[in-house]
Amino acid sequence: MSIPKLKVGVIGLGRMGKRHAINLLHKVPRAELICACTPLEVDIAWANENLVPHGVQVVSTFEEMVEVPGLEAVIIASATPFHAAQTSICLERGIHVLCEKPICKTIEELERLVSQAQMCPKATLMVAFVRRFDANYQDARKRIEQDAIGRPLIIRSQGCEPLDMSPFYQQYLADSGGIFIDTIIHDIDLSLFFFGEDSIPKSVSAMGTSAHHQQLEAIGDADNAVGICEYWDDKIAFFYNSRTSAHGYDNATEIFGTAGKLSINLQPRINSVEICDKDGFVKTPVHPGWYDRYAEAFVTEATAWVDAVLDEAPMPHPLVSTLKSLGIAMALQESLRTGQKVFFDQSGVRVSESQSL
Repeated sequence: MSIPKLKVGVIGLGRMGKRHAINLLHKVPRAELICACTPLEVDIAWANENLVPHGVQVVSTFEEMVEVPGLEAVIIASATPFHAAQTSICLERGIHVLCEKPICKTIEELERLVSQAQMCPKATLMVAFVRRFDANYQDARKRIEQDAIGRPLIIRSQGCEPLDMSPFYQQYLADSGGIFIDTIIHDIDLSLFFFGEDSIPKSVSAMGTSAHHQQLEAIGDADNAVGICEYWDDKIAFFYNSRTSAHGYDNATEIFGTAGKLSINLQPRINSVEICDKDGFVKTPVHPGWYDRYAEAFVTEATAWVDAVLDEAPMPHPLVSTLKSLGIAMALQESLRTGQKVFFDQSGVRVSESQSL
């Protein structure tokens, strides 16, 4: 007996969209990929080879995409500037949305989308934060719930990405919204995942430098940045991100508690293999990029989203945390730009007082 499947489309067939499409096609049991959208000829050629033979309809415009008969849900993996508008239109049409982050760059815009999703009885919205769906991070969360390290006090989380000086990446950085909004927001979200979704920020401060992408300084951004978020319940999160890693993708997290510590991937490595070479060095291969590190987590995330839609269950990533993460990321980006510490009241609302770092 065949199982009910959610009819899904993918908007955007760049690196992320291609992976979502292949996962939906082959690895998410309750999903049926029925269409995909891209305006780029090179991506259409890829789709003609990899998707069309499986019965997937490929269109070149978003407007055509939302008119595909039977479409029930979409994964939005288009360019960041299109995320908010495409999400809004899909929700209006009763189409469920899983949108890659950042869904937008302002709190006001996100609040409108959240309100729209809450007012729409036929469609749901989830923003993608893939690290939550990684087996290692999920295991760490369970151990915290089991009181393995007592009460969590301090989180240190970092993500280091390989240096990319290509013109495409330079433009990506210019459009990204900044290092905290674009990438450190994943670490911010993890702090809520481990400290608790109800955690309220008290203050944030940030600093950074531009080692290779010096053009970022003109817009108050950096290619290496550190941020600290103090929460009202006496917990602290420390974030570090580099866009200039020489050794590959390096993502590590430590959670210090009153009775122990949890560590995730402190030594970046693909597996447990070590290489002893003729020069007398012991080497461990690392992941070349973020997708390689989280390939299985993307499948888990898509599966959890599809299951929640079909079962009419709560989304596996709450929108309240998406709002909170963006608010913290924006405050950190402001602190980086201005050199000022940013404060929040006990309800999490920004307050006007600030001071120099």
